[in-house]
Amino acid sequence: MKASGIRVELCTGDRLPKLIRNSEKQKIPLMAVVGPKEVETQSVTVRSRFGGELGTMGVDDFITRINDAVDNRTSV
Repeated sequence: MKASGIRVELCTGDRLPKLIRNSEKQKIPLMAVVGPKEVETQSVTVRSRFGGELGTMGVDDFITRINDAVDNRTSV
């Protein structure tokens, strides 16, 4: 994602609900959750601060959607 020009921050160590809560407090617009299942399928589970759970998608599809949203100034 960094290679595509997307600002990325990696958060590890805490339990997932705490990471999500902290991200929402920091007003982070999108969270990509990557666990063992996502690594196996090369995908990410996406959460939006505004739309909640957006589902699972491939990494390349996620990067394309983010770049399209930035180019068109729309939400993912």
